[in-house]
Amino acid sequence: MTASGTTTTTRPATAWPLENALVSAALAARRVGWIDAPARALGLRPFTRQELTRQILGQVRRTASGRPTLLRTAFGTFLMPLDRDDATGLVAAAEEAGARGAVTVLTDRDGRLHLTPHAQLPVAASSLNGRVRKAADAEAHRLLAARQGDATLDRDDWRTAARRLARRIVLGDAAADDTLVSDILEATARAADDTELAARAAALSRRLAPYLEDVPAGEDVVVHALETVTRALTDTAAQALALVTCGRDAQDAVTEALLRYPPLAATVHRVDAPFVWDGLAVDAGTEILCATAWLRELDGSDDDGDEADYDDEPEDDADDLGDDAAEAEDPEDSDDLIDDGDLDDFGSFSGSRGVADEPGAALCAAPVPCAAADLGVLAATALVRALTRDAVPAVLAPRLDPGAPPAELPADTLRLALVNTGADAHVPADSKLTQTPPAGQSPAHYAALAAASARRLEGHARKLAEFARQPGFNHDAFGERCRMTLLNHAERCARAAADARRAADWLGN
Repeated sequence: MTASGTTTTTRPATAWPLENALVSAALAARRVGWIDAPARALGLRPFTRQELTRQILGQVRRTASGRPTLLRTAFGTFLMPLDRDDATGLVAAAEEAGARGAVTVLTDRDGRLHLTPHAQLPVAASSLNGRVRKAADAEAHRLLAARQGDATLDRDDWRTAARRLARRIVLGDAAADDTLVSDILEATARAADDTELAARAAALSRRLAPYLEDVPAGEDVVVHALETVTRALTDTAAQALALVTCGRDAQDAVTEALLRYPPLAATVHRVDAPFVWDGLAVDAGTEILCATAWLRELDGSDDDGDEADYDDEPEDDADDLGDDAAEAEDPEDSDDLIDDGDLDDFGSFSGSRGVADEPGAALCAAPVPCAAADLGVLAATALVRALTRDAVPAVLAPRLDPGAPPAELPADTLRLALVNTGADAHVPADSKLTQTPPAGQSPAHYAALAAASARRLEGHARKLAEFARQPGFNHDAFGERCRMTLLNHAERCARAAADARRAADWLGN
């Protein structure tokens, strides 16, 4: 909504000092990852990060009557819309007025990261199905070959594979092993100021130059696509693989991962020129905090998102974005990545839902459909499908309840295993995993679980022993009894760990 029909304008209301302090506390709490576990263990769910954010934003919304409010926090001064439609409309109005400047994302772990400007792909994402499928199949083969002896996937191996696959999809096979491209892209996102950002962007431009010669798309398009696809593969695909263990198929798992754990839950849009939206005057220099994911939780509609039928499957030999990937797929390979949703010219799903409700909107901060985000969805789904075609995923940590996935599932905290189903020669022949027996899971699956239990028990034994060594137990007989009790518990944990380790070794062999 714009101000074309308004005759008077008002300035945004400022939140009360107490509300500013509470919002600052909520933003700070989101960076303290360990706060949720003790809160839940003590039955204090209102003190989890998600609930704190929801309660505080609910209070601000009530006092502001739902209108965008100026928040002066310890992390900056933000104009924050308190309704998802207002958030989308305000950012869209800034875009329409040519006032939307640089965009950053607020992350729970790394603070602010720079985002590349939105740029539209010259082709629909659906036309790249073939190339994505072929590249994802090859990368899945490499990942399965790189598993540990207990079938687990090392997080560093996953990140390396995700970045390599993103480079192959966006830049072509020639860039697949150029790790410096991804390193510079990540360093650019973490730039401390505008000077450093410009220097790193220039370095990225120089590094990309050889790969852009055959790509009929601008550098800004390629950089945005590379960043978006890398994000989808590095984080969303791993989260989706975990959700597959809860009974989802690959397509639904990716969609649910994007809606439950959006990579861009809260973005900050700098305003470079004054504009008016719905009678509200927004000055240049204002930073708009667009937190649609937080507002969805506030509205009580943080559900599975009505599955957006994203089905992506690729198969192809295109080398870069310039290849015409609209080749007809083999009818025999028609487990298409796109199921019952038609992609429009931008590659996003048409329908009654707004842009902010589409799964792809979690990958791009622009207030319009983004084909690069849809390409990220295609790539993530293709990788999950390729990995689960010949292997059964298992989550060793954290524990997942199939009926109630956790509110947060950071990709870098996941410990995943892929157990060979023995269904296809696609699995490397030199894998240490055995064929699945007629019923139940394979021995390697249970070996992985036993090994994980052994590690946890060893950790408990170590922590108990360390705690028992504290000098506070030296003062009296009661302290000594407490120490001996702790040491006895530590010994029992160590014995149980040894038993679990032996069981894991036996199952693994």
